[in-house]
Amino acid sequence: MTQSVTLPTKIRANALKFLSRNYIARIATCSSIAIPHVSPIYFGCNRNSVFFATEKTTVRFNDILNNNRVSLVVDEFDADWLHGRRTGRTSEKAIVIDGRASIFSEGRAYLHMYNLLRNKYPDYKLEKSWMPGKIPIITISIDKLVSWGLS
Repeated sequence: MTQSVTLPTKIRANALKFLSRNYIARIATCSSIAIPHVSPIYFGCNRNSVFFATEKTTVRFNDILNNNRVSLVVDEFDADWLHGRRTGRTSEKAIVIDGRASIFSEGRAYLHMYNLLRNKYPDYKLEKSWMPGKIPIITISIDKLVSWGLS
């Protein structure tokens, strides 16, 4: 199933740099009867969207089929006390995205996103069930992006 996507919010350069250097995001979905679900994902991004692949058997995929509203967070946290120091230094960086998910299973956009994910994550090259056309890719159309701590 391929859907057209309207992408109203572009990701700024500093946010794109932050997203590109991180490997894990957390996606929040909600079922048609308002049961929330949060799970970690591998993700890719470009100036217009964030995207990820997922099996059709996952809770997040089934939630998106019934309710395409999603939230995503990518964050980094480091504090000196984690390293046995007490200088009072803490570094918190995060991006929170609210948007609408669309499912792609084929086409040029699908192959482009698939190849970006495959190049970022070596697991894609090893897993036979994650071949092009066998795994859907979800694109998040960004309605709202909030960030903090980015340089």
